[in-house]
Amino acid sequence: MADDRISFQQGALAVFDQDASGAMGAMSRFIPFRFNPEELSRQLTIEQAQQQGPQPGGGGGASDGNAADQGADADSGSLKEAFSVLLRFDLAYREERSTGMPVDYGILPEVSALEDLLHPVESATDQPSDGSEPTRARGRRPLVLFVWGERRVVPVKIVGMAINETSFNGQLYPTRAEIEVSFETLGEAAARDNTRVASSLKFTADNRRKMARIYLDTTASQGANINLPT
Repeated sequence: MADDRISFQQGALAVFDQDASGAMGAMSRFIPFRFNPEELSRQLTIEQAQQQGPQPGGGGGASDGNAADQGADADSGSLKEAFSVLLRFDLAYREERSTGMPVDYGILPEVSALEDLLHPVESATDQPSDGSEPTRARGRRPLVLFVWGERRVVPVKIVGMAINETSFNGQLYPTRAEIEVSFETLGEAAARDNTRVASSLKFTADNRRKMARIYLDTTASQGANINLPT
């Protein structure tokens, strides 16, 4: 990923703010996971390309049915990836690490920082006016890179969070929480308009192929003894 490469022993979210025009600056926020999630649930699916219906005047019949069947088996569908992680936060662990963050608010700062990623980026010009100024377009949601070790840096869209606060201090600030975060990996459409998305996808894809090659090189000789039909 050129000079944006991130090597981190803990999982993390690297955040880049975008303005209403889509312009993006340097990394604005970095959110490391206090505990690396024990599970990473991923789902890969092929989204079939949309097929056009019968042309006007083209009639119906068996030929139309065959075209629909071919569409269902077409190789032109795009690959979609969705995944989720369960993040844990515990004030006692933070105090042990002596991070210097205030303890009076519990872990509400961490929870708020994650929750804020679901909201559009707000600048000074987005503040409510007295009605004398024209309505301005709201900022876009930030671009988030999901950092998982040194070989997977994935551009994602956060599509949901399930926040479960399980312990509180005397002022009702949470001191322990679990947050399940659901992501969708950004694809080629986003990569065409954003070089950071494109470079992240390429970085992760190159490493995926490299890891696959390590495995396939060790199993190539095993296939020599298999007689396949010609």
